[in-house]
Amino acid sequence: MKKHLIAISLSLCAYWGLAQSSTQCSRALSQAELAFEQGRLSDIINTYNAENSGFTRCLENGVFTIEERIRAYKLLTKAYLFQDDEAKAEEMFVELLKVDKEHQLSPEDPAELYLLKDKFKTEPILRVAVRGGVNKSLPSVMQSFNTFQSGGKRYNQDGNNTGPGIGFWVEALAERHLSKGIEVAAGLQYRIASYEIEGDLIETDLNYVAKNTSNMLRVPLLVRYSLNYSKKDDNGNRIKMLPYVFIGGSFDMMLQAKYIDASRTGGTAYTLPDESADLKSNDQVANTNVSILAGLGVRLRVGRSEVDFLSFELRYDNSLFNYINPDNRWANNDVNFGIGHVEDDLTLNVVSFSVGYTRSLYIPRKRKQYR
Repeated sequence: MKKHLIAISLSLCAYWGLAQSSTQCSRALSQAELAFEQGRLSDIINTYNAENSGFTRCLENGVFTIEERIRAYKLLTKAYLFQDDEAKAEEMFVELLKVDKEHQLSPEDPAELYLLKDKFKTEPILRVAVRGGVNKSLPSVMQSFNTFQSGGKRYNQDGNNTGPGIGFWVEALAERHLSKGIEVAAGLQYRIASYEIEGDLIETDLNYVAKNTSNMLRVPLLVRYSLNYSKKDDNGNRIKMLPYVFIGGSFDMMLQAKYIDASRTGGTAYTLPDESADLKSNDQVANTNVSILAGLGVRLRVGRSEVDFLSFELRYDNSLFNYINPDNRWANNDVNFGIGHVEDDLTLNVVSFSVGYTRSLYIPRKRKQYR
């Protein structure tokens, strides 16, 4: 019990000491701001440069809150500006941008500070986005094929034997803003897509189910246009909601394709052997494909500085070429005659919904003409 009391007492003392230190630092910042208002610029600079200065210790030792650090570096920037020490003013402004990545000046700020900011690039050098979601396959039949005994086929009918063809995907993109809300992005996507087929055999009570699933590594490239990218509201704050549209394309590489459920029922039951279920190994699907894509979404500014984004996106991918390898369409007797199914020529199109997060990366730097 005594040990617990000692620990609690020490914790309370530490908390009290931190609170006292924070209070003293807030007071030191307020005094520096008062000195600026009174025109005592030299006092501010001398205090900042003095050894064991309380103001400097508060700034460099992390006692100041984030908002106080912004106020302090902005104050020092203005003080050096009005003392005609442009080099030190730039140094302090860079420190300010490290704390507040896209610092927004207020109408009360002096024109000299606006001119200084114009010399710097405050936009991100790159954004990194990760997103994931669900997809629904929409097979589009180019030409239908059947065995001598098979009849009609039904794709992705959510009934007793088949489902809607739901899959999943994840994606990582590197994004770059070009101008006026126009951005380009490229990255990698891993997609699992599936479609389910139910078919009938002619003049029998037999039917079959075949669930085709594919794993693809995709390389998407896209161009995006965001509304409200640089707009501000009536209070001078950046608009937080950015609707956007995009178009692009993707190079698709097949990693795996197989039947995860293929069987015949209604009479003599038959289940496809594992060795016949692997479409990729049996060269029955195309190894590569190309897709065009388009979509829309909305990004919400998040975080204290509101420079990162939470996104919600709806996308449509339209495959351009045959998903099936037509040269080996009839090469798998277990599929063609065991369950009575043969794949149609089709494009595997996909509609998807995703949620993502975008991180902005910054390196504060002067524009070339001012270096």
